[in-house]
Amino acid sequence: MASLLLRQQRVSALGVSRILQAVNGDSFRLQPESNCRTFASFGVIIRNYSSGKGTAKFDFTDLTRPHTWYPNARKKQRKVFLHVGPTNSGKTYHALKRLESSSSGVYCGPLRLLAWEVAERLNKARVPCDLITGQEKDEVDGAKHKAVTVEMADVTSDYECAVIDEIQMLGCKTRGFSFTRALLGIAADELHLCGDAAAVPLIQELLKVTGDDVQVRSYERLLPLVPLEVPLGSFSNIRTGDCIVSFSRKGIYKLKKKIETGGKHLCSVVYGSLPPETRTRQATMFNDASSEFDVLVASDAIGMGLNLNISRIIFSTMKKFDGLERRDLTVPEVKQIAGRAGRYGSKYPMGEVTCLDAEDLPLLHSSLKSASPTLQEDFLENAKLSENYFFANCEEMLKVAAVIDELPLSLQDKYLFCISPVDMNDEISSQGLTQFAENYAKKGLVRLKEIFSPGSLQVPKTHSALKELESIHKVLELYVWLSFRLDESFPDHELASSQKAICSMLIEEFLERLGFQNPTSRKLNSLMAKKRRQYI
Repeated sequence: MASLLLRQQRVSALGVSRILQAVNGDSFRLQPESNCRTFASFGVIIRNYSSGKGTAKFDFTDLTRPHTWYPNARKKQRKVFLHVGPTNSGKTYHALKRLESSSSGVYCGPLRLLAWEVAERLNKARVPCDLITGQEKDEVDGAKHKAVTVEMADVTSDYECAVIDEIQMLGCKTRGFSFTRALLGIAADELHLCGDAAAVPLIQELLKVTGDDVQVRSYERLLPLVPLEVPLGSFSNIRTGDCIVSFSRKGIYKLKKKIETGGKHLCSVVYGSLPPETRTRQATMFNDASSEFDVLVASDAIGMGLNLNISRIIFSTMKKFDGLERRDLTVPEVKQIAGRAGRYGSKYPMGEVTCLDAEDLPLLHSSLKSASPTLQEDFLENAKLSENYFFANCEEMLKVAAVIDELPLSLQDKYLFCISPVDMNDEISSQGLTQFAENYAKKGLVRLKEIFSPGSLQVPKTHSALKELESIHKVLELYVWLSFRLDESFPDHELASSQKAICSMLIEEFLERLGFQNPTSRKLNSLMAKKRRQYI
């Protein structure tokens, strides 16, 4: 099912972000920049709004027609193309070619890395393209195209062509609302949706009421993915081009050490809490045939967002902890990760996949043979909601709300802090948000130097120091995000951006030094030091 976002007024109060279409045609937007601060709580609450021409009544709990919240899109007879298939099937390639040839357009992706890759691709093709994410805005003169993270999708502008990547994420409990909003709200003559075939029935059902013309284009993998019948067994069987997957940060570094102890390979690493810039550089080193970093150790962060020349995927385990329990990987998770092996046009066009241990092979093989389940989800029953939708999980927002609820901030400002990219499970990150919010409430001005000393960052020497540096990067990233939205109150945008870049470089240096070094590796360290000095 598709997801709808609920806003938080208090810890116990819930409301819904929507466009209120009055009987007389006037619209009222409930958005952070709006002056309208009325939120609905559960129960049937009807509020009156005066438009100057009359009074219209709205039942905030009636969420059965969300497609009507986007009048710009409903004015168009959109042609919707569903490009569905496995990883490395060319589905996104065909959608992006159409975007490239359009007179105006927007790409919406789930990750900053994907938006960055598309912006770079279009600009190289001499199609001026802006890059807009929650943390950065890079505008190009004359651009009529945009590459954005899906949360930044503009539903008020008209486009000839729009692409939404990884559309199956509309079933995500935490971010699905952004994909649902983009699907229903982007006003484009052509809307190209790329993702897993499991999303097709739901999307077709959602778009029955929009009047859009929906076509499904199915793709097969360009070259086969071969499930091996034997496990890796010994780490001595690791070879160039391998990627071994672990689902914990500790496990990743343990595997890196075991592989490098053999003396034959050096490992790049990729996992979710690494800064995006660091992930990109680690992937670049792995892809570079002249680099000594010829093996990749990664988490499921490789599932999307990075172009990787992987010969063989090796699952170190077929279980992961999802925040609640340690469970078997799902069919979509296995397929998403395994599909990264082999890349059309690369050194390894045909991919292989296996497990570290023989006992995990049956689950791997059965998952690859199984169809991904169609999207569906349970939803709250307190409000009137179409059966095709469910409420987004707002637990992270509630954690922020609990911290800032008593601060003398406007509801608009409280909401802004609630939707910020803070990791409340990270102690340093949550402390950073608390200090930012408190300083903002007291003085209306937050200087970075009040909580952070520029020039104090150093290359970490231990794993605990590395984790702390990753947390500092999150705090700096949060400041940058807030500076885009409250620029007068958070004026140190450039300083925060430069220190964030240094953080990434220092983390990168640690990763280089962690391996068993040789002269070439030390040259890489020297190069990293030169790059770091550029930001000082």
